[in-house]
Amino acid sequence: MNTTFTAIILAGGKSRRFGRDKTLLEINGSRVMDIIVEKCRPLFSEILIAGGERLDFDIPGVPALRDTYPGIGPLGGIHAGLREATSEVCFVTACDMPNFQVPLIKRLLEASDDCDAVVLKTGERTHPLFAVYKKSILPTVERMISQNIYSVLRLLDEIRVGYIQLPTKGENPTSAPIFNINYKEDYEAFVNSGPPVLCVVGFSGSGKTTYLEKLIPALKIRGLRLGVIKHDAHSFEVDIPGKDSWRLTQAGADITVIASPDKIAIMEKWDREEDLSRVAGRLRGKVDLILTEGYKRGSALKIEIRRAAAKGREASCGEGELFALACDHATEGKVSAPVLPLDDAEPMADLIVKFLEEGALCFR
Repeated sequence: MNTTFTAIILAGGKSRRFGRDKTLLEINGSRVMDIIVEKCRPLFSEILIAGGERLDFDIPGVPALRDTYPGIGPLGGIHAGLREATSEVCFVTACDMPNFQVPLIKRLLEASDDCDAVVLKTGERTHPLFAVYKKSILPTVERMISQNIYSVLRLLDEIRVGYIQLPTKGENPTSAPIFNINYKEDYEAFVNSGPPVLCVVGFSGSGKTTYLEKLIPALKIRGLRLGVIKHDAHSFEVDIPGKDSWRLTQAGADITVIASPDKIAIMEKWDREEDLSRVAGRLRGKVDLILTEGYKRGSALKIEIRRAAAKGREASCGEGELFALACDHATEGKVSAPVLPLDDAEPMADLIVKFLEEGALCFR
C-alpha cells in the first residue's frame, strides 16, 4: 500500500465523562495513546497528535499540535491536523479507541479516491471520528468555524462522503472495532476482557504447527499484531540449565526476567495451571489477536485441522465452538462452519479479518 498518508489522533478533549485525562490511561503497562500510535506506524508516513492545548505527549517522531481554534471540540482538532498534514489523505481517530485493527484503516484509505471523506458506519450509527478526510476540505472546515458551526456531522453534509457499512455481530461491546472509552466502566471492562482468541486444534501429528506457520504470515501481511500461545500438557523448561538466570530461579526466585535490547523473557512459577483467559489477558493491548496451538478443552473458538488419513480421529469441537475447518479432503455430512483448504491459509486469514471487523471474535 502507498504509505504517503497522514494519521491524525485527536487528543484535545476535556474527558468530562471519564473524569480524568484519557491520554494517560494504560493497558498492561502501555498508554492507550502509544498503542494507537504503534498500530498506525506501519501505514502512515506521518503521525500527528491534535492535542488541544497540551503538547507534552513525548512520543518520538510524533509531534503534537496546538489547536488554532481551541475549545470548539473535535472539529478544531481536525482543522489543526489537516492544516499541518503533508499528505492529501488523512486518517482521523479519537485517542480513546484502541480496539481497531489495521485492515479496517486500509479499507477506509483504499475507498478514498473519489470522495472528500470516507466514514465508517455501524448499524445506524455514523463514526466521523474514525474516518478518512482529504486535506482539500480545509477551506470548508474554516468556513464552518467562521460561521460558529462546530459539528463534525454537519461537516459531512458539506462535502462528498463515501460510507463503509460495517455489520456488528459481537455480543461483547469491548470486542467491537469501534469501542470508545467514555466512562470508567468502559475502561474497566476493556482492561478486564481478553483479546480475541482462536485455538488451532487437532489430533497429535495433524500439522497444527505447520498450519500456524502459514496462517501467521498471512495475518501479519494484513496488518494484525499477533500473540501465539503454545499449550503444553506437561512441564517444560525454557531457560538453559546452568545459566545464571536458571541458577537464580533454582535458588528460589518466583519470577526471573531476562532482558536484552531486542527481547524479554519472563519465567514465572505457578502452583497450578492458569486457564487460557488469564494467560490471554496478559496480552490485552499488546496484540489484536491470539492464536493458540492446543487448548481444545475450553470455550474459545477453534480452527480444527482435519486430514483424510486420520478420519475418525478428529478433534471434535463442542457445540458452538467451531470457527472453521482446515481440511485436506472433502467433508462428509453437514458442517456448521466454513470448510477451508489446509494447504492455503489465505482464505482463513480473510475470514478472520472479516470477523474481527464485525466484532464477532471475542474471548468467551
